[in-house]
Amino acid sequence: MQVRVVILFLILGVSSIQAQIGGKSTYQFLAMPVSARATAQGGIYNHLYENDASLALGNPAMLQASMHKYMGLSYAPYFAGSHAASFSYVHAFKLANFQFGSQFMNYGKMIEYDELGNDQGLFNVTDMALIVGAGRAYKEKYKFGANAKLAYSQIETYSSLGMAFDLSAMYVDSAKYFSASLVIRNVGFQMKAYTKGKGSQELMPTDIQFGISKRFKFLPFRINVTAHNFTRWDVRYDDPNANTQTSSNIFDQEEAEPKKAAVFFDNFMRHLIIGGEFQFGKAFNLGFAYNHHRRAELGLAGRGGLSGFSAGFGIKIKRIQIQYGVAKFAAKGSSNQISFNINLGEQVKTKKAKTSNHGENTSN
Repeated sequence: MQVRVVILFLILGVSSIQAQIGGKSTYQFLAMPVSARATAQGGIYNHLYENDASLALGNPAMLQASMHKYMGLSYAPYFAGSHAASFSYVHAFKLANFQFGSQFMNYGKMIEYDELGNDQGLFNVTDMALIVGAGRAYKEKYKFGANAKLAYSQIETYSSLGMAFDLSAMYVDSAKYFSASLVIRNVGFQMKAYTKGKGSQELMPTDIQFGISKRFKFLPFRINVTAHNFTRWDVRYDDPNANTQTSSNIFDQEEAEPKKAAVFFDNFMRHLIIGGEFQFGKAFNLGFAYNHHRRAELGLAGRGGLSGFSAGFGIKIKRIQIQYGVAKFAAKGSSNQISFNINLGEQVKTKKAKTSNHGENTSN
């Protein structure tokens, strides 16, 4: 009965989603990676079932009892003086495993101009969200979770308030080193728009993501495949000022007026992120990925370079895991992110001082 209720919940969430893409919705900071490990995997890493509080903030189905008192911290110095950060804390209750967290984005100082172009000083732009989530397992292999997000945004004196929800499900087969996930992110509505009036309400950055991860039995390597942007099939940029549409592949070979088959394949690949990760025990991991959508949109024609590629690594020192990820967006634009996954419940072992009777005073 529990599984049927969750599946019905997921179906209802899908049916309420409208097709959206970047630039057509608000609260875009909710779609940003909340972990450096996700940054290294092309921006999305929802199908790794491990004790990682930062990753669980993006997929609450990852929450498990062994993550009790885990805390995740993440920071990314973004472009043009902007900064992104996230925080999460996991606590296991008898009913379910809960997480409490937040996302924050500051876009730095911006110059305000009046209608005549006169400088009116500086103003701030800030986005933030408070997050509460829960996850629970069913018959060991099936995991379900949900997040509720209260999002707030302020641009100068204009502010906005909205609600968003994440719904997720996972299948984990530890014996076969296989896991799969389905995540519906940021389904919700805007409670208060930036301005009043008809048509002022904006859409949420909703996305449907499906991913699989398979680790080889005799090799410390896992392959990850993530499908995203399921709310819209055609995600190619349609430039109205261009006479002809062009496309380029990973080898920077440009084609004018591509054939239908080429357009279909290009569109198909824009929905996929392909990555891999070497995992040497619990102490060290090294990952990389390729995001074709990012390369196709931001790479220069004929000079794509490393646009769309990302990489990162992680090390574990006692109860603290440190992750670093870097993603190449454009020819001269990269995003760096660092995350800390801390086990607050693990006792710190200290050596007890040895006592001896040497040097003690005695009296007859």
